Amino acid sequence: MPESPLKLPRTLEEVDADWLSGALGQRYPGVEVRSLTFGTSVRATGTKLRMLLDYNEAGHRHRLPATMWFKGGYEAHSDHVRTSHARESLFYSEIEPLGLVNAPRCYFASVDDDSGFGVQLIEDLLVRNASFGDARRPISLSAATQALDQMARLHAYRWNAPDLARLGAVGGSLATDGIVLRIMRDGAWERAMTSPVAAALPKAFHTYAAAAGGMERLWALDRASEHLCMVHGDAHPGNLFFEHDGTPGFLDWQRFMQSDWAHDVSYFLIGSMDAEECATHERDLVAHYLKALTDQGVAAPDWDDAWLSYRRHAMYGLVWNVVPPTMQPAAVCDMEALRFNAAAQRLDVHDALWGGA
Repeated sequence: MPESPLKLPRTLEEVDADWLSGALGQRYPGVEVRSLTFGTSVRATGTKLRMLLDYNEAGHRHRLPATMWFKGGYEAHSDHVRTSHARESLFYSEIEPLGLVNAPRCYFASVDDDSGFGVQLIEDLLVRNASFGDARRPISLSAATQALDQMARLHAYRWNAPDLARLGAVGGSLATDGIVLRIMRDGAWERAMTSPVAAALPKAFHTYAAAAGGMERLWALDRASEHLCMVHGDAHPGNLFFEHDGTPGFLDWQRFMQSDWAHDVSYFLIGSMDAEECATHERDLVAHYLKALTDQGVAAPDWDDAWLSYRRHAMYGLVWNVVPPTMQPAAVCDMEALRFNAAAQRLDVHDALWGGA
């Protein structure tokens, strides 16, 4: 990612017209932001601010939009997930311009290499009049197929490439920053197992030790995978958007990382589709993805290996049983947990992880 001499704002108060002029001017020469007004703010894993901007003539010549989003890590927990903001800047500066996937356009992205602090200026998808995904609205079979085509292009781009190491350890911050196991601890997993939502989850995963062991086993298998690639990393319905014609796209690239391909495919299909429809079509959809990989010139894994990896990666989605409502609405967490718990049963995830071991 090209280095930027521009000092990144360390507080939200430093995001002003002068700083925005310097940031946008790196890619759009001569641009000055005459004024800005802050609108909606989203304070979650990252910090997002919607901005209304007024430009000089150069800004209009470059056809810069009147609104865009500023994104960075300005929350109390942000120091624990700095790498996620750095990886998002890497995606937007180097991968998004390639057009491999339908993603928001980026106008500026940079990282302070010393601190790992990363920020982006990202397209306001409301200008496209896009709609946004929600776990309570399962996606269609057609949308799932189109999304898999995009995933195959992204995955194929640096399939098993040596420079995947630029994205950090296999499994990214999901495996290294401890957040997944941390939210499962201190009795949270056992309390979740008393909910009706957990009824479909196999008893083999009803203790923290068993569930944490499954996560650790999955990450160990990923580190040994012969099918590593760039993955979105967090392809749940809340990180999807849809064009007028139904074409899906992916937003929120904070978990952009290297992993086994099935991390994306399994998490996306199980988490985004109606459980019964997914169960009916998932074999065909995995086969479609493998063909799309082959069409991109990749030596795709054979069917048996691919299906086993797909089954194993349903394990990660079990974390939805303990995702706190401060991170996602309770109804969304319940819906996702129901889907993954049912998948753990039908795909026999325990056997997929440990069978024959």
